[in-house]
Amino acid sequence: MNTFRHNFWIVFRKELRELFRDRRALFWLFAPPIILPGIALCAGLFIGTQAVRIAQDGVPLYIENAAAAPDLVAYFEDSDGVYLVEAPSNPAEDPFGEAAIIVSIPDDFQIQLNQGATANLKLITKDNAVVTFIAEAAVRSVIQDYSDAILDQRLEAKGITEAWLTPISIGTAKRSVGGSVITSSGDEEGDSGGGNGIAATIFLPLAVTSWLLGGGMGLILDSTVGEKERQTIENILVTPVNRISVVLGKMTVVFIASMMVMSLWLSEGVLLNGLSAASPELTSEASTTEMFSSVLEGGVDILGLIAVLMVMIVPFTIMLNALVMAWCAYAANYREANLFMALVQLGLPATILLTIFSLPPDVADVLYGLPLFGTVIGIRDLFSGNLPMVGLVVNFVTSLLYSAGAIWFAAWVFGREWSLTRGLQ
Repeated sequence: MNTFRHNFWIVFRKELRELFRDRRALFWLFAPPIILPGIALCAGLFIGTQAVRIAQDGVPLYIENAAAAPDLVAYFEDSDGVYLVEAPSNPAEDPFGEAAIIVSIPDDFQIQLNQGATANLKLITKDNAVVTFIAEAAVRSVIQDYSDAILDQRLEAKGITEAWLTPISIGTAKRSVGGSVITSSGDEEGDSGGGNGIAATIFLPLAVTSWLLGGGMGLILDSTVGEKERQTIENILVTPVNRISVVLGKMTVVFIASMMVMSLWLSEGVLLNGLSAASPELTSEASTTEMFSSVLEGGVDILGLIAVLMVMIVPFTIMLNALVMAWCAYAANYREANLFMALVQLGLPATILLTIFSLPPDVADVLYGLPLFGTVIGIRDLFSGNLPMVGLVVNFVTSLLYSAGAIWFAAWVFGREWSLTRGLQ
């Protein structure tokens, strides 16, 4: 046992030292969870700033042929979201002038409305910029208000109300399955469950597996087939050590890197969830303490879900890394290893989508014990609020067995001379 621990520690320190020396690998490992959310946050701040500016100042609007729609023009003049500007001084060179949006009204616009027909108008924009999109939305909102007012007048003239147009009203409610691991708070009538809808059921499992693929899995190539490229695999061939200790030493570094990357993604997810839940307080005149408490409460709400998720993800990650390591130890060069990695990166999301759409929501508990598919089903049912406790236990126990088998298989491949010498000159 002491020899096994000693060999494991030597391999672990060697792999960890090589990782810290490779600054390029460290950058590509930790850059995505740091840079990508930062870019998204900057984009969100820019869009939010532009929206606030438009809400405060209004959208500069020019109306062509305003005399054909006096009532609509009055709506625009009374609106706080837009303000009217004069016609451009030189329409041939600059058709917009100070305006961000142009509303072109035909001559028969008011006549069509007075006859109870549908009147047409045209919105003219200068580009597809985000600011233009927000400005167009503001103008459309005013036009829609005017259209609703005309609709109410027409219905009142017929002696009916707007409710007559909607004979059936559909309410939504969510009822969690008895014995579910995570019980949604949205079980009240008319509550959809607080985000456990189809978007969460599809997107979140894909996001979680993307974190796995974008984590430390890429380091496996360098610690296996990279040894062949650097001509250092001979040291493993001539070393009379237990190959399981070698595999565990290499995989521990990869696992730690994967968990660190996933922790960054999950931490950002908790923060964003808290900010989303606290958005009413953030936009109100609440105190700093109240806003901080609201953000904290919004993050705590999903800590239980993350704990259950980690119970399924940890053994799944070990199994996946061990299988990738077994293949990469057999691969003759980086080209073969990268081909397999590409198949994994394409096959895993495809497997998730196939599982989500092909299996019913109430599967038998034994299906949670299937290799690979069981964890995918568990993640899907976790986010949809249908994961039973028995299914979680079955998945965890079987995943531990699969991960132990995958480690043994990787050690077996490392113990075969025909595998480690493949591709060597």
